[in-house]
Amino acid sequence: MPADGYLQVHAYTSDSLIPLEGTAVTILDSDGGLIAARLTDKSGKIVPVRISSPDEAESKDPNYLGQPFTVVSLRAEHPGYEQISVNQVQLFAGVTTLQPLEMIPLSLYPDRFDRVEVFDVPPQNL
Repeated sequence: MPADGYLQVHAYTSDSLIPLEGTAVTILDSDGGLIAARLTDKSGKIVPVRISSPDEAESKDPNYLGQPFTVVSLRAEHPGYEQISVNQVQLFAGVTTLQPLEMIPLSLYPDRFDRVEVFDVPPQNL
């Protein structure tokens, strides 16, 4: 029986850890379909996004053969900062997953203005 997990994002500047308001965050399902698009507030966070996830009992059953979590990807953009792509973010039922986004100012690497920093989250060892 499906349940809900939540995704919370926190964007901040890499050079001073200051929350970054106005970061555009796009959350995509495993097929690349749009789940949500949000802008971070003055605390650098978005309102947690509810995402359907497998039932919590499946992640506790040692005989369960499927994947007991939902996988999503997210993209983050902010003017003057390097873009970020995070793949394989795992969401469990009844849990709020926090995904930090350390945004690197382009002024630190002006020759990389079109670079996208890509992170692949390894699967849980359940």
